[in-house]
Amino acid sequence: MNQIAQRPCPICGCGRVEGLHHQRFELPDGHPLSGGYEVVACSACGFVYADTAVPQAAYDRFYTQYSKYEDARTGTGGVENSWDRERQALTARQIADYLDNPIASILDIGCANGGLLWELNKLGYHDLLGVDPSSTCVQNTRNLGIQAEIGSIFQPLKHGNFDCVILSHTLEHIQDLHQAVCWIHKVLKDTDSSCTYIEVPDAMRYVDYVDSPFQDFNTEHINHFSNQCLHNYLRINRFEPMLWGEKIIPASMNKQCPAIFCFACKNREKKEIIPDPLLKQKILAYIDISTDILDQFGQRISQALEESRRIIVWGTGQLTMKLLVETSLATAEIVAFIDNNPINHGKKYHGISIFGPEYILGLPDPILIASTLHQKSIQEQIEKMGLPNKLVLLKDA
Repeated sequence: MNQIAQRPCPICGCGRVEGLHHQRFELPDGHPLSGGYEVVACSACGFVYADTAVPQAAYDRFYTQYSKYEDARTGTGGVENSWDRERQALTARQIADYLDNPIASILDIGCANGGLLWELNKLGYHDLLGVDPSSTCVQNTRNLGIQAEIGSIFQPLKHGNFDCVILSHTLEHIQDLHQAVCWIHKVLKDTDSSCTYIEVPDAMRYVDYVDSPFQDFNTEHINHFSNQCLHNYLRINRFEPMLWGEKIIPASMNKQCPAIFCFACKNREKKEIIPDPLLKQKILAYIDISTDILDQFGQRISQALEESRRIIVWGTGQLTMKLLVETSLATAEIVAFIDNNPINHGKKYHGISIFGPEYILGLPDPILIASTLHQKSIQEQIEKMGLPNKLVLLKDA
């Protein structure tokens, strides 16, 4: 049934949408984002997105205060993880081959820990700048010998214009897509060879890579692009796609995710939107599968709580946010939350403090590994620590 959106379609501006799924979260104390939103499909162009009234300023504050990328060991976008380093190297080669110009100036928006720029530097590109809202990420990038500064896609840039602007897994996070593309126009050189490189998750293939329920509906990912929707976004905002394609990228040591990419150049004319009639159907199939998996996870948690109401929860990410509102974990006696990322230590979740792994030493309670992406690596970490605690796994090892 069609309804009026709080957030008009960020691509075509239409205010009428069809509700597909209501996503809920329990957020850590002080978290600046919303505890839920409706996932909707635009009635005009078919784009699927989160209908949230949370302003862009709140998302900017989130990436400043809660960046999951700050820990170079656990976050992506750096050089610490071999699987992520390989992804960065392949993307850098794509960009270098397309530009074919080692003196080109390159700006990476949302550079995380600088891995992509570091790989471009190894390929002979030296006029590089990374921008990220996290001061820790900026310092990690500088530690690689790459110029970087604190900022975002909505703040003035003091470094002139660039031959290439990279937005790799950035647009899916942005509430105001129109202002974002206007900013790209301003910082990109007005030449025939200048371009933007955009890479985003492929919403058409979410359903083929479901590992964790509703993993792509989270507090951060609020725009769900198909190839057609990405092209519509670029063309209506005076960019012309020049080269595009699909890829599969690692999301963790043992998990892959689908993505699409596009190189686009400035165009003086707006192009007509071509509606995407298929994306909604693919998302509905994804919702069905996610619902089934969430039910399975809920059953495992309920069985564990029948043996012990007290439990330690390792992981404070997006899956935990869902489990705390959608399963019996909401009624468990949670002894502590454990997380590897130091940025979360000392914060409270569900009214309970978040600690580093060393806090578990001496605690006898079972440990729920509330992550599927990192379940294997957390298991290995627990084994190395010599912890005797019983493990509750959401998926078979």
